Amino acid sequence: MNARPLHTALAALALAGAAIVPAAARAAPSSPVELTLVSYAVAKPLFAKLIPEFQRTWREQTGQEVRFKESYGPSGAQARSIVGGLEADVYATNLQTLVTPLVDAGLVKAGWEARLPNGASPASSVIAIIVRAGNPKKLQTWQDLAAQGVEIVAINPKTSGNARWGVVAGYGAVLREKDAKAAEGWVEALVRNTKTLASGGREATDAFVKNGVGDALLTFENEALFASKASGEPIDYVVPAANVRTDFPVVVVDQVVDRKGTRAVAEAFARFLFSPKAQALYAEAGYRPSDAAAAKAAAGRFREVTRLFTIDDVGGWPKVDRAVFADGAAYDRAQAARGGR
Repeated sequence: MNARPLHTALAALALAGAAIVPAAARAAPSSPVELTLVSYAVAKPLFAKLIPEFQRTWREQTGQEVRFKESYGPSGAQARSIVGGLEADVYATNLQTLVTPLVDAGLVKAGWEARLPNGASPASSVIAIIVRAGNPKKLQTWQDLAAQGVEIVAINPKTSGNARWGVVAGYGAVLREKDAKAAEGWVEALVRNTKTLASGGREATDAFVKNGVGDALLTFENEALFASKASGEPIDYVVPAANVRTDFPVVVVDQVVDRKGTRAVAEAFARFLFSPKAQALYAEAGYRPSDAAAAKAAAGRFREVTRLFTIDDVGGWPKVDRAVFADGAAYDRAQAARGGR
């Protein structure tokens, strides 16, 4: 079947919520195009659903086949790999500040967050505490995690965005309810109670679920839902009422797509993630969609959070990084207090 003219394809895609290709392109190319997607460890099941749907939609509208290479791993390590030469057309991460090194390296143009809706984040989540069956430690709040005798499976915030959000959830909740001293004390207790420090989210889930390590696992709510589905039986988890909205930005890597000539399709894929179909797939994967209609349709799948805050509500990433994650800041001091690793 002949490919339809590209302007016709674009109109159809726009109606689907995914207008994507530069107006300068005149006709759909017939040869296949290959994109490299680089993302964080626990995103693989999500993109296993999103990619085929995009490929089908794009092929129907343009006649062109899109092939994907995929790389998943700890988000901080993934950012360093891209700066070091891993040629990503699209970078889907779980932390806004992990795009900053790409901007500093000239790979991504400044202002990337304004190119797409919702700060370029198609969906969000919150932080959950996965617990043992029946929740024998009676863990409900961030302060419960700080109690003596609780063994936590955590993720290393030096390598993982999931980990940073997990620390910020508790730190930010205590900061908002009390003060900076109490919040730093919570970080020290979290580190003291950490039984295993994994490098990425999926490694942490395996340690807790498959290997039986610890009393609690701190991770994204979507990962808790995935673990329950993957295990074939319900997994108990708690979503503290005071919680942080975690964002998952997606960015086209400008220097790579311009050199390869893949910008049109890379931008198409990024915009597709905000389409109604993709938003429904985000919800099925346990993410909270950014689209209001999709969020309303999926509302029953998620635990209620009565005191939701954002990173800006606790000073923004630069301030939090200086206070908690920078060399010699609260997290490092907490590690030193328990004798390091």
